[in-house]
Amino acid sequence: MADKQGITEILGKMGWAYDTGHLDFLETVFTDDARFTISIAGMGQVGDYQSKATVMGLYRGAKASQTDTRRHVVSNIFFSEDTATTATVVSYLSLFVKNADGVKLLSTGEYTDKFVLSGGAWKLQHRDLFLDAPY
Repeated sequence: MADKQGITEILGKMGWAYDTGHLDFLETVFTDDARFTISIAGMGQVGDYQSKATVMGLYRGAKASQTDTRRHVVSNIFFSEDTATTATVVSYLSLFVKNADGVKLLSTGEYTDKFVLSGGAWKLQHRDLFLDAPY
């Protein structure tokens, strides 16, 4: 059985790490062959990033371009599959933004994350993000 508490903590810490600029932590979470796909309702797939370097390039570029404060809230976490060495986790995303106009909900969505146990640590191998609206 997967370490559900440990993986759940990774998911929460990933949102915090991005929002606070701790991108070095994010880099430690992904496998070298990581993949991140993004789809948006009504638009279909808008991104397919393959390899840790490419995924981190996306995160770093997006963070560098933002002038507001983001809060990624991950909730409704459940494990759709898990073994001693793999886990598929589904969760909701609520993305809030704070700027001079105040705080507002920017988008919502659903993550499907596939984790693998690698070298004694849980690593994110494949992340699918489906957004309910563009951000």
